[in-house]
Amino acid sequence: MDRSRSERKPTFFWQGVLIILPVIALAIVGFASLRQDKRLAEEEARDLGASMARRLAQTIADGAGRQLADYRNFNAELHARREVSLGLGEWSGNSDRESVEQHLQTWKQANPDMDLSAMPLSDGLVSTRPGDTRNLALTQEYPLAPQPPEWVGQLAPAQAQLWQEAAKAEFGLADWAAAQSAIEKFVATELPIGARANAEYRLLCLKTRNLPASEAARQFAESDLARSDQLTETGLPVGQLVCYHALRLMADHAGLPDKFLHTLAWSIAYRPSIFSPRLIAEAQRVDELASPKSETRAATLKAWWDSADETRRAVRNFREQYAISQWTNTLFWVKQPDDDFLLVLADARPEPSSSSTNYHLLLFPKAVVLKAIDEAVVKADLSIPPYAIATMEIGGRELALRGQTISPAVEASSPALLGEAVTRLSELSAQSVPFRVRLLLAKADILYARQRQRALMFGSLIAVAAVAALIGFFAARRAFHRQLHLSEMKSNFVSSVSHELRAPIASVRLMAEGLERGKVQDPKKQNEYFRFIVQECRRLSSLIENVLDFSRIEQGRKQYEFEPTDAVALVQQTVKLMETYAAEQQVKLVLQITGDPFPFEMDGKAMQQALINLLDNAIKHSPKGSAISIGLEFEQSTVCPVLRFWVEDRGEGIPQAEHEKIFERFYRLGSELRRETQGVGIGLSIVQHIVQAHAGTIQVRSAPGEGSRFTIELPLKRNQP
Repeated sequence: MDRSRSERKPTFFWQGVLIILPVIALAIVGFASLRQDKRLAEEEARDLGASMARRLAQTIADGAGRQLADYRNFNAELHARREVSLGLGEWSGNSDRESVEQHLQTWKQANPDMDLSAMPLSDGLVSTRPGDTRNLALTQEYPLAPQPPEWVGQLAPAQAQLWQEAAKAEFGLADWAAAQSAIEKFVATELPIGARANAEYRLLCLKTRNLPASEAARQFAESDLARSDQLTETGLPVGQLVCYHALRLMADHAGLPDKFLHTLAWSIAYRPSIFSPRLIAEAQRVDELASPKSETRAATLKAWWDSADETRRAVRNFREQYAISQWTNTLFWVKQPDDDFLLVLADARPEPSSSSTNYHLLLFPKAVVLKAIDEAVVKADLSIPPYAIATMEIGGRELALRGQTISPAVEASSPALLGEAVTRLSELSAQSVPFRVRLLLAKADILYARQRQRALMFGSLIAVAAVAALIGFFAARRAFHRQLHLSEMKSNFVSSVSHELRAPIASVRLMAEGLERGKVQDPKKQNEYFRFIVQECRRLSSLIENVLDFSRIEQGRKQYEFEPTDAVALVQQTVKLMETYAAEQQVKLVLQITGDPFPFEMDGKAMQQALINLLDNAIKHSPKGSAISIGLEFEQSTVCPVLRFWVEDRGEGIPQAEHEKIFERFYRLGSELRRETQGVGIGLSIVQHIVQAHAGTIQVRSAPGEGSRFTIELPLKRNQP
């Protein structure tokens, strides 16, 4: 009884029943649910809203987050380029100036409506203490109203008197000698930090007063004081004042020496002040039109300062608009008269020595943020239903996504929530930035109009479904019987190669089990097992590929694409692919190329497969330590030029009587019980088919004990010039 059940052929009866019954059930349930369709429409809208909110959120998180991260990288590259140009840094990593220029040009072409060079720095640092400028790099803040430095109040009475006498002699009496003498006495005392630099600056001014302008400018420019970060009694940096004197003494369009330009940039970078713009303007006067190089670097100096100063302005507004107690690793919109900025605080780093905390900040102009979100939605091609409005809340500000247009959210009278999703922009910083997407019901009449249309169409849909079910019934029945036939064909095909697959699988399994159970302890033996497993896996892969290709050939689906091919490169690449396998078998591959190469049309991939099959056979049948010759010969002939490939091994050879049979499918030389090499017997059959498709011939020259030589001859196939 059990045997009769297992041999019973499958029938189509129950499948037909399963096709017809759902249609009947659909008609009953469908007509009964028409009265409740409004509720279903609302549920459908909520489901769609939830799904759309999730998709929108993910789309914005991926697309906008990536674009904002790209903007940040481009901004950093532009700033790094400026720093290198001004001598404040060096190129590092794998990038160079040319590649960075090309990278920035790519961004400008993709964003023609945005001037990257005029935008503020995207990366910076901000401290909870405005006066704490330590470790804040080039975005350190400076007071808008300079204050006298501490050293002024730390002077001893005698020192203060000397300093006043020097000032009176210099600025009141114009007695330069007396002023110089007083300052020298002042320097001879033990001065507080900062006072000495100011005294040396005053001495430098006095000593250069009567010198020619060019010589005085040179001494100011080359003075070590140009890099001083100490403050004068007026609160301005000594280094900037020294640079200013040097610039003031230079003629218009004289040009700036490279070393002085670097010094000038350093004094502005590491001790910014309200005097910096005046210093830059003076540098532009001297540098303007001096040479293309100088003009570019002078413009770079100003653009670099403007970008950094715009970042400082945003930080100052941020301090005014948000109390320090609100500072967290999150988003803030900083309001400014000309443009708002999205500011991201991340990586809080307490400074125990100063009781302050430094935050890494990211700054994005509002226009960049809106465009990133807009393009993310557009590229995703998500169509928001006409009855809905999508809103995005980021940094406490809500934006409305109407279709594919982004605009400030419009106040609505408590619209129904269809769906919402919260996700994060994880590509901006180590701490991902949260935002929320909501889908709201904007026009209920449109939603229910569609529901009414569906009610009218539902009856027709049921009728059409019934007809479609009948058509599907007969189509499925036909497919069922066709599947039975295909299953039988599959069984026949599997049985023809199963015995070839069983041996390597069994070998790999036995060795793997032996290794797993620890039966093989010798490292050498373990390596031998591993190598054999790899070889067997390669054998299985090659066997399966050949079987699949053979199946295409048998079914007439094998197609060849003839195109001009570099035969030399093809043979060299094939030899390189097989060198590893040959080395494992301790066989050497020797390539020989003769004749003058000429253009040839062939299917390079198919011809490479043929060569691989020949080389695979040669390697398997070659003794260890032997060499296999691979040849490529170009024979120029007035009748018909010929291209020859040949593979010659030093194996056991093939008897003359077997030369024709080896090209038959599934034929193996010798007894199946005695054979020692792997294969299913279709490799040479595939080679012969490929050669015949190229209108060529394959020949074998072999004898027992003398090795074998397989030669492929292809006639020239190319367009005559």
